[in-house]
Amino acid sequence: MDSNLTSALLLILLSTVFGVAGQTALKMGVSQPGVAENANGALAIIGLIFKSPLMMLGLVFYAAGALAWIAVLARLDLSVAYPFLALNFVLVTLSGRFLLGETVPPLRWLGILVIIAGILLVAKSTGGPSQ
Repeated sequence: MDSNLTSALLLILLSTVFGVAGQTALKMGVSQPGVAENANGALAIIGLIFKSPLMMLGLVFYAAGALAWIAVLARLDLSVAYPFLALNFVLVTLSGRFLLGETVPPLRWLGILVIIAGILLVAKSTGGPSQ
């Protein structure tokens, strides 16, 4: 695997991890008592964001993920890079289950396995000159 592809894959992972951290922090922020009830309208949501360190942190993570994604796009074709964002579905499900205590039914776990298989197929298709 060439070094450009390796660095792009690491950046995809970084972008994904930041995105998942952002989603998790935002969910934790809006799950605090009294927050969801006060999230009526765009201005109210903006106010809540500035009052919640978790929500601010979530947005910072998103910004970091976006910067990493821009670096990915500078290295790879969009048609190669974009399918790897499916890692978000896998990692958000794991975060929801293990960090937030959410229930994940068996059929959803099966879907996650299908997504992983698809990601592996895309990764295999980027492997070398004979691909």
